[in-house]
Amino acid sequence: MTSEPPVVQKVVGVVKGVAAVPARLTLGFFAGFRYPFRGARFVYLQHPGLVRFWIFPILITSVLLTVVFYQLGTHHQAWTEAIWASPTGDGLWGWVKRAVHAVFDWGLTFVLGAAALLVVAALASIIAAPFNDLLSEEVERRETGVGGPPFTLGALLRDTVRTVRVEVTKLVIYACVMVPMFILQFLIPVVGALLYTAFGLVFTATYFAVDYVDWPATRRGYGVRRRAALVRERFLPMLGFGAGVYLFLMIPLVNLLFMPAAVAGGTLLFLDLEREGASPEEAAPAPAAPEA
Repeated sequence: MTSEPPVVQKVVGVVKGVAAVPARLTLGFFAGFRYPFRGARFVYLQHPGLVRFWIFPILITSVLLTVVFYQLGTHHQAWTEAIWASPTGDGLWGWVKRAVHAVFDWGLTFVLGAAALLVVAALASIIAAPFNDLLSEEVERRETGVGGPPFTLGALLRDTVRTVRVEVTKLVIYACVMVPMFILQFLIPVVGALLYTAFGLVFTATYFAVDYVDWPATRRGYGVRRRAALVRERFLPMLGFGAGVYLFLMIPLVNLLFMPAAVAGGTLLFLDLEREGASPEEAAPAPAAPEA
């Protein structure tokens, strides 16, 4: 066989390099938005045997929600009475006071219910973390055919502690960012509310995206800088994926069944982004063409 001239080899190399650029841009916002649905199909339809990884967190979360809302429904009137006893009296003024008291009762119940949902969501995230890690690893194994490290009890305990610590840290970071923004909207009328809404949507969607690609990223030893680079370089697909997760996790009851789909979708998204190539600052230089 005759080797091609060096000039031809260089031209071919340039053409291949140029042709590879669009491949790095194939995943945009709407492509990322579809990954939660891909995860749902992967978990619930294509591989129903994965139920052994996600059924226990759902059962535990369901029990927590049942207990919380049973207590809320049973005792909310007593809690309201402890703060403000039911008004008495006749006439218009008595009716007004009882109406305001009823509104206060419903408002207090709503606030307590919202707070309970946040607490349960945080607990569910921590409880489900080790199971989600195992689910993500199994999704990757079935998608790539490459198995993970052999199972050991020590590794399971170590990974569980690490995963729970990471989940708590992420929740704290989210609260540190969003709580000041929540307060700011009351300090700056109208503009503050608009900023809080816009920033909150983008930041929360990005947070969910990072949260649900965390499992495969952790298995590859990604540090904070590399994770930040992943978001920066693949912002649109990450934002689209996070928006899809946000949409379903905000729907009561549906969010219970959707978390496994988000874990699988995040793993599939990470694998596809990984197939598109390393980040520019970490990509290895292409080997030079042999000289004639």
